[in-house]
Order: sequence, then structure tokens, then C-alpha cells
Amino acid sequence: MSKKNEIYDVSAELAREFGEVGTQSRAEATAKAWEEYNAQILLDARKNARLTQAELAERIGADC
Repeated sequence: MSKKNEIYDVSAELAREFGEVGTQSRAEATAKAWEEYNAQILLDARKNARLTQAELAERIGADC
């Protein structure tokens, strides 16, 4: 069974799922995506530094 390669318009798919660019729903989806992206970068950096959340909190002077 061979898998067929399909090409589709990502912009149209995003518009269908989250609304057109400039709409409130699209802005909210974009903001959430950036938050998740940045959280993953921070998580990866903490793990690469071999720090627990508590150790990181202590180093930056925050409460855990």
C-alpha cells in the first residue's frame, strides 16, 4: 500500500481552523502558540542545564 503525497494550502487550513488573519480568534490562537513555543524553549534550556524547577527558582530568587 503506497501513501499518496498531498500538497495543501497551509494558510487556508489555518484560516479554516482559527479564522482569517486580523480576527480576534486568530490573534488569540497566535498568542497561545507563541506562549507554548517559548515555554518549550525554556523547558529545554532548563533540562539541558540539568536543573530542577526548584533549583532554577532558587537561582533566580523566585518561589516555587
